[in-house]
Amino acid sequence: MKKIKLLLEKILLTTFLFLSFFASAKVNVSLDDPKISYDGVYYPVITPTKVTFNRHLSTMINDWESGIAGQWMNQWVTTQTGVRVRIKTASPTIDFKFSKRAGGGTIGALPNNGFTVFVNGVESASFSDTTFTVNNPNPGTSNTFELTLPNLWAVDLVGIQLDDTYSLDAISPLNKPVYVAIGNSITHGTGQYVSAAKGYPFLLAKKMDWDLHNIAVAGATLGWSIAKNIKGKQVDYITIKIGFNDWKYSTNSLASKRTEYIKLLDSLRAYQPTAKIICVAPLYSSDMSGAAPYTLQDFRNMVIDVVTAKMQEENNLCLLIGTEFSDASMLASGDPTHLSEYGASKLADALYTRINDCGYAATTQIIDNAQLKLRVVGINASGVQVYSEKQGEYNLTVFSADGKLMLTKQVSLSKGENKISLEEYQLSSGLYLIKLQNQTDSCFAKLGLN
Repeated sequence: MKKIKLLLEKILLTTFLFLSFFASAKVNVSLDDPKISYDGVYYPVITPTKVTFNRHLSTMINDWESGIAGQWMNQWVTTQTGVRVRIKTASPTIDFKFSKRAGGGTIGALPNNGFTVFVNGVESASFSDTTFTVNNPNPGTSNTFELTLPNLWAVDLVGIQLDDTYSLDAISPLNKPVYVAIGNSITHGTGQYVSAAKGYPFLLAKKMDWDLHNIAVAGATLGWSIAKNIKGKQVDYITIKIGFNDWKYSTNSLASKRTEYIKLLDSLRAYQPTAKIICVAPLYSSDMSGAAPYTLQDFRNMVIDVVTAKMQEENNLCLLIGTEFSDASMLASGDPTHLSEYGASKLADALYTRINDCGYAATTQIIDNAQLKLRVVGINASGVQVYSEKQGEYNLTVFSADGKLMLTKQVSLSKGENKISLEEYQLSSGLYLIKLQNQTDSCFAKLGLN
């Protein structure tokens, strides 16, 4: 009797282990399955067992006109800010496995919220390790899972597993306008450690319903050939927010930076003749210790001047002045330059409003140049109101919202408030970009005429 009891216990235990094994059995997914969508990455290397996420052409590491060349820079070039993995399945659980990419940069041994999961577009969970399990909120029901990768932690995808008997379902292409973000560490996501879902390009793309490709690199400087990365690609919108590192670390002249900025715009336009390009002059920074022979405000003014001139030639160009919508409250703690998560969110909100307004709706004055004490303060049907602390001769130029030159005239300003008559031009209601300058002073404003 005792032997029979022991035998029954063994049978029950074996049955339990057998059933437990099958209950927990997993199915490996081939990583080159066409039902997996790798979004936000132009040059991935995809095999059945490993995916390497290359946001840039391999030639960039030795292209010294790209602004991102060199071995030190390559550790940040090989990170995958903005990249997403998207699948659709009814599996109750999904196991993801990543490994650290060889030669890739790492900020934080275990990133805080390095991976963020969205289920049917709604943020669901975040993970801080390279191996984790995503739970289906409706087990057995097919849902779309979007996994955002870390922004400053370089990884390769090495495994996806589903529960036994489950498989991937066909997933629809995004069919959204494609947005490319160009920039340095602020656009890459420094300060939002280390989830790409917390950076302003991702948040902006979410608001706009755009398909993000973020090719920004921490430490990047101006480089025209970064545009080669999107040659021949479908691109609808481009933001360019760069310049801080050129002021902080470069000893080249502002004239050389101006040439480089023009070459970048010209290259982007040559490779993307119909894309809308949004140029963002540098944001607020409390750092005053740049090595360049010019100030950060000088660089900002250069961007304004170049883009203003370009707007005479084409319509699909927009100018936004970073200091209009950024301040000290947006900076990460103890950091004079990079944005906190709050700051990135606030910047995304500001860009969302201003990009929608580009060329179509009235906004407030762009810039009040406190150093020069010269500013355009208003516009109405009869003229422009200007304040100046200097007496002198100036050239006034006015562009329409679509970049067409409306008028140019020489004006004499006295100290204090001035009214420049424009009645002879009969300007209609709309948005105008106004430039006022002489050999030493200049200011710019974007004002709406009701």
